[in-house]
Amino acid sequence: MPPGVRAALALVLAAGAGPARAAPRVEVGVAPALVKLRPGSPVPPARSVDLVAARGECEAAQIAIRSPAGLAALSAAAGPLPGPGSPIPVALSRVAVLDLPRGSGPDGEPGEWPDPLVPARDPWFDEPRRAFPVAVGPGRLQAIWVELCVPEDATPGVRRGAVRLADGAVPLGAVPVRLRVWPFALPRAGTFVAAFGLPTRVGTRALGHPDDPELARALAAAALRHRISPFVLSADPPDGACDARACALDWTRYDAEVGPVLDGTLVPGFRGEFAEVRIAGRVWDGPEPALAATLRAWRRHFDERGWGSRLRLYVLDEPKPSEIAELARRARLAHAAGIPVLATTLPLAALDGLVDAYVPNLALLPDGPALPRAVAWSYASCLSHGCDELPGPGRLRARMVREFAGWPGYEIDRPGTAALAVPLLGVRRGLGGELHYDMLHGWTGDPWRDPRAFAGNGDGTLLYPGRPEALGGIHPFPVDSIRLELIRDALEDAELVALARQEGLGPLADRLLARLVPTARGWERRPEPWLRARRTLGDAIAAARGRRP
Repeated sequence: MPPGVRAALALVLAAGAGPARAAPRVEVGVAPALVKLRPGSPVPPARSVDLVAARGECEAAQIAIRSPAGLAALSAAAGPLPGPGSPIPVALSRVAVLDLPRGSGPDGEPGEWPDPLVPARDPWFDEPRRAFPVAVGPGRLQAIWVELCVPEDATPGVRRGAVRLADGAVPLGAVPVRLRVWPFALPRAGTFVAAFGLPTRVGTRALGHPDDPELARALAAAALRHRISPFVLSADPPDGACDARACALDWTRYDAEVGPVLDGTLVPGFRGEFAEVRIAGRVWDGPEPALAATLRAWRRHFDERGWGSRLRLYVLDEPKPSEIAELARRARLAHAAGIPVLATTLPLAALDGLVDAYVPNLALLPDGPALPRAVAWSYASCLSHGCDELPGPGRLRARMVREFAGWPGYEIDRPGTAALAVPLLGVRRGLGGELHYDMLHGWTGDPWRDPRAFAGNGDGTLLYPGRPEALGGIHPFPVDSIRLELIRDALEDAELVALARQEGLGPLADRLLARLVPTARGWERRPEPWLRARRTLGDAIAAARGRRP
């Protein structure tokens, strides 16, 4: 922003300050959610939040503020955006930063990076949290996350509002907010499934209340609000046992835990699209007739509850050669019970006819539409950055850079577009979903201090533990991350692509995808092309709907 514009904006923002204390000199700008604003980043040039969204979609932007002298108690507040129709709430969060001593693989970079989103009010317990006020050091940039979630019954059209900024009792002015609502809704049942591991036992223990069912529900809801189907959860199988003569499984506890996720009642309208068979190791290793009866009981129960299409056998993750025979045995028994089998590997001759959906790492798949037979999903892992620490200069380092530079992934210290590229690459490849191993991996330690795993910052950690002593409120709660928000953006974009194809706009959607994710390592790094492509596709869908007789 030119100095003259900054000075003028400082005057505008200072307007209205009372005589008791002059408003500090500040610079304010607005950036898309895709831009990772670090404490030393320049203040972005835009001066207003300008978003467009479908009904049933969430969109966000960031307000950035910097003061040469610092701010003692920065706060932000916003009322709902008024009609047409019902008001649309404006959710505000403080963007927190983590100090990362090492980068993630060849593409990462150490230093301070934004990721946790501390809400002004948390979405599950609806308690005020300690997002604001916050002290901002001299010359440091502080970002404020502004999120608008459009109800499915919202009236199309333009809404306007503002986010008011203050330093203690001193007003700093207001940032205009404009939202245009497209005249169509995104389906809540996604066409592209994102199934992410969410071990609620780890989560509730880290939050200080082991096995607390309400906290477990809050964790699962955090995934569902982002269009993610959580699995693992407690990992407990149903009570009881089966043998060759009779099956006496008590599904009461299991249904109480998993039912609200699969029925879509935990977060109304958003249902889990993936569930794995849970069987204890002693049953796998026990008499085969009892195992077969247990698998048949799983299939029968899921059919009775209306969940049958979402059940999968997913065991022996990333199977080693020594485990293939056992995986084949389990798959044969699952097929005999009518349960589809998922395997996180490339197709193997030894598993021909036994695996219904292969889910290999995205880095192992060729570019283009000609994918190996039966590959249905993919997954991102530490292969996106190399899994091991980079060695010092030399031949091994050069090899790791050559092999692991450029892949998309979910690391903290990567561009926001790296997170968008993972699901959209799957869409372009014609896949039906993606798998991710964990959302709480770092919770066995303290991810606020050290989110590093497998040489990657944030690997397997997409939420942060929110403790009342640090963030206020009464209940502990899960804290969202920028990366989780961006994954939801990508999943919503996948639904825009699906809607476009339904409207006969497949060629346009394919051209846009080809520009954004032409190859697995050639994804578009700049945010602007992603933003333009999304608006182009949404506007085209709206126009096509408007032409209907």
